[in-house]
Amino acid sequence: MWNRVPLLLRALLAAVAVTGTTTVVWGALIQSNLNFSPGVPWATPTMAVFLVFYWRFLRGWGWPRSTSAARRAGLRAESLSSSVWRWSLAAGGLGLAASIALFIVSHRLISWPQPPRPDLSNIPFITLLPSLLMSAIVAGLGEEAGFRGYMQGPLERRYGAAIAITVTSTVFGLAHLSHGAFVPAILFDIGWGALYGLLAYRSGSIVPAIVLHSSADALEYVAAWKFRPTAPAPLVWVSGPDRLLWVDCLLVVLLGGVSIWAFRRLAEARSKVSLQEVGFADSERSAEGRDLR
Repeated sequence: MWNRVPLLLRALLAAVAVTGTTTVVWGALIQSNLNFSPGVPWATPTMAVFLVFYWRFLRGWGWPRSTSAARRAGLRAESLSSSVWRWSLAAGGLGLAASIALFIVSHRLISWPQPPRPDLSNIPFITLLPSLLMSAIVAGLGEEAGFRGYMQGPLERRYGAAIAITVTSTVFGLAHLSHGAFVPAILFDIGWGALYGLLAYRSGSIVPAIVLHSSADALEYVAAWKFRPTAPAPLVWVSGPDRLLWVDCLLVVLLGGVSIWAFRRLAEARSKVSLQEVGFADSERSAEGRDLR
């Protein structure tokens, strides 16, 4: 019956289920921790144990064995060669840096709403810092497994990478409407989703995207905790362009250009690995043929 459901709906439901599971479990754990024993950071190690088993389950371990292969294929968490790893982190990291520079520029072009600063003063440091880092890991692992793995992968195989990344990143952006319905913010979420989607497609694995996504979220959460928000810089239409604005614009162009180059090198590195694997498989078959003779 599941196979009769349209592919797009199946992919969407799988993404919601995979991502929602980590979100709900972590939300329940951290809320219980803060409500009943905030001085003892038990939620973070408990969630870490859960994530280990959940990751193994998504990779095909456990019951039911009949879905093991499908779970592993859907996750798309393949191991990578050192060269693919290097270019994945370089391409994705440079792309993230360029997007952050563009994010800063956007604050000089339009007026962004200032979100309320969460009051974390009543949470002990020993609980707060691990909780922030675990929140970043949960977001990175859950969202990449759900959206770039179980949703984007099947759409790629049916419709091609361009349509799959476009659809998945759009759904990813709309899923962040809970943060607010400010259109530029949603567009940035869609853009970051597209970046992670391209990284998963070019590398053949969601693992580099998990690393970068979790790292970016961790920096964001810690920065929001440690640094007080400053008064927004005046819009360029009011104050005129200044040197800092031009520097940020230059960073967008330079970092974006180098990121595009790194993505091309990533594609080349993965192609070389694929050719080596094909050559190894051919040699193995030839050796088996000689043994039979």
